[in-house]
Amino acid sequence: MGISYIFANEKNKHPEGHWLHKFKEFSVGFEIFNVFNNQNSITNTWVRDVDTHRQFAVPTYLTSRVLNLKFEMRF
Repeated sequence: MGISYIFANEKNKHPEGHWLHKFKEFSVGFEIFNVFNNQNSITNTWVRDVDTHRQFAVPTYLTSRVLNLKFEMRF
């Protein structure tokens, strides 16, 4: 889930002297990956025990909850 806001771009020009006047484009975004913090398994890696030769499935999980803050700037 994410949200972003464009402060300045080619269509939205700011007057001379405004701090955003120097940017051709400036946006800020905020994203949350895995909002509900589910532990999703995508595959299993099979590991063999050397002594008994038994195989065990070790799950490979997707990412846990991650917060991402993004700034995009063009001058």
